[in-house]
Amino acid sequence: MKTAFEMYREEFQDIEYCCYCLEPKGDKYHCCKENHFVPFQDLETSEQMDIINEEIQWAEIAAKQEEKRNGR
Repeated sequence: MKTAFEMYREEFQDIEYCCYCLEPKGDKYHCCKENHFVPFQDLETSEQMDIINEEIQWAEIAAKQEEKRNGR
């Protein structure tokens, strides 16, 4: 069985991120006045963990907002 970290790594492996601020590239051609993007899988493990932890935090916020909308 895979760990949560391994599952996230697989899910994000081909997403490109800015080398300087770790924002996803998306449709941008440049970020931080540069055009240096790398795939998630090429980032340092600590950077990958930072991105994964941020994604988890956003998911928790979204879940709480959904609960409020549904009156729970």
